[in-house]
Amino acid sequence: MLSEAQKLHAFLLKSGLQNHVYRCNLLLRAYTRSDSLPDAYNLLSHMPRTNVVSYNTILSAYVGSGRIHDALQLFSAAPETDTFSWNIILSGLTRNHRPEEAMVHFARMARSTTASSRPDNYTYAILIPCCDRDSGRQLHAQVIKVCSISDAFIGTHLVRMYAEVGDMDDAWKAFVEMSNRDVASWNALISCYSKAGMGEFGLELFRMISGEGTLLDEYTFAIVLNEFASRSRVLEGTQVHSLVIRHGFCFDRFTCNALVNFYCKCGLVASAARIFDEIPEPDVVSWTALVAGLVQVGQEKNAMRVFDQMLFTDAKPNSFTFGGLLNACAYTNAFERGKQYHGLVLKFGLESDVVVGSAIVDMYSKCGEMDDASRLFHGMPERDLISWNGMICGFAQNGQVMKALKLFAEMVQSGGSSSLPNHITFIGVLNACGHGGLIHEGRQYFNDMIHKYMIEPKAEHYTCMVNILARAGRLEEAENFILTSPFEPDSVMWGTLLGACKRFGNLVMARRIAERPFVDEPENSSNYVLLANMYTVIGEWGNAFDVREVMDARGAQKMIGSSWIEIRNCVHSFVAGHKDHPQIHSIYEAVQHLCLQMEGY
Repeated sequence: MLSEAQKLHAFLLKSGLQNHVYRCNLLLRAYTRSDSLPDAYNLLSHMPRTNVVSYNTILSAYVGSGRIHDALQLFSAAPETDTFSWNIILSGLTRNHRPEEAMVHFARMARSTTASSRPDNYTYAILIPCCDRDSGRQLHAQVIKVCSISDAFIGTHLVRMYAEVGDMDDAWKAFVEMSNRDVASWNALISCYSKAGMGEFGLELFRMISGEGTLLDEYTFAIVLNEFASRSRVLEGTQVHSLVIRHGFCFDRFTCNALVNFYCKCGLVASAARIFDEIPEPDVVSWTALVAGLVQVGQEKNAMRVFDQMLFTDAKPNSFTFGGLLNACAYTNAFERGKQYHGLVLKFGLESDVVVGSAIVDMYSKCGEMDDASRLFHGMPERDLISWNGMICGFAQNGQVMKALKLFAEMVQSGGSSSLPNHITFIGVLNACGHGGLIHEGRQYFNDMIHKYMIEPKAEHYTCMVNILARAGRLEEAENFILTSPFEPDSVMWGTLLGACKRFGNLVMARRIAERPFVDEPENSSNYVLLANMYTVIGEWGNAFDVREVMDARGAQKMIGSSWIEIRNCVHSFVAGHKDHPQIHSIYEAVQHLCLQMEGY
């Protein structure tokens, strides 16, 4: 491209046309399009005659290549500017996160007496997104004075601006002021309601425009499907699916991706897979949505198989793809497979991505490989709250109490919004205190969570405190903590205390509290089993038999035990009483052989 520009330059010189402004401007454009800005600026400097187009051409190139300082210098030196020149500079300043300077230049532009330099709709569209509430309202007032508020382009920007600052009332007013609304305007308002947590208003708007026969597009369907997915409203989502088919978007990849995501989040993975199979060329979003959906419903093996298929396509996995896969490995303890995915993360150059880094740390933690998790965590260039929580909870779950508490202290001292603890952080910290028998420290952390960090405790935090007291043998305190909790005690709280009663042999308390979980959740078998086992330990076989009869009479099914093990990158799952594993006979033969060997000891 550069050689073509140079040939054109030589031709102009040879033909004596170097004084022709139009042709020189074409040459300037050729140089800028070939990324040869020095040659373009050199030509501008030697042009006998220039016009505003000459300067605007290089201004656009400077801004496009991120050279905002050079653009500002050239703008100041330009003998003539117009609205387009000002818009280029304003766009460059906002794009480079310099909104204050942009507003200063806009004030100069507004004071200009030259008719060709007055603000237009594009000027306001550039500035509105970077406004706060006050400056946004000022611009809104100027728009009403000098432009047409009915214009959908600028009106849509006003709607988004008010929504960004949390003022949905003014966003609605700006929308109502538009007399010429297009589908982009409707999409913007519906999306803003969804992001503001007012999705029902957005869905009502969708019902209104779809009933009126307003033209819908793929973005409309994606916004609405995401909202229904977040609310798990399957019936209405499937009705939108029928609208997708009716409007001819059933083979549009963007819309299909939204449908795959909707069905996955609603747990209907089979439906999601059928939609996925109909996509002509699935992209990384399509594959990632399906992988995440399979992980969500516990089909981790299938998620890994889908990813293996993805590697044979042109779609390259991104941070969200690996996030879902590494979570699958964490859930199934598939450490070897997780290490392979870690290798692929390095291959695709995603190791510095904070989402992937946090998922890798969490995977190693849940697989019990805390040394590897710690090494990776401390090597992360950037840490977010998820990575901090993953390490703290990992240390707590693996019984490394002091490391968990030390890391929490380091997290608090590091400062920054990404290291402010949340409710998950304190679940990890309180669990660590429970493992370590740290009653005083546990109470202190619980109080700090409420009064220092202003985090309202959830039922899980109260359960953690019950666990701390119960593990230490303070059964009466634990019971009192349950009874004074602001939450209705559930079977988890009572079950925690009941388990401690068994551990410390307190049958009197066990009998007293046993009826509570049985009444609240009569179908939960774990509490019946705990009490029956307590009677068995002290030799009260009749009472143990009675408890199991009550369990059967109430239809409480004992949760079937399950386990899994990874061998040569394959995860083998086992369920108590099932004999459907392809190597079940060999497994039983090995168990019998081991039993015979143990008889000699």
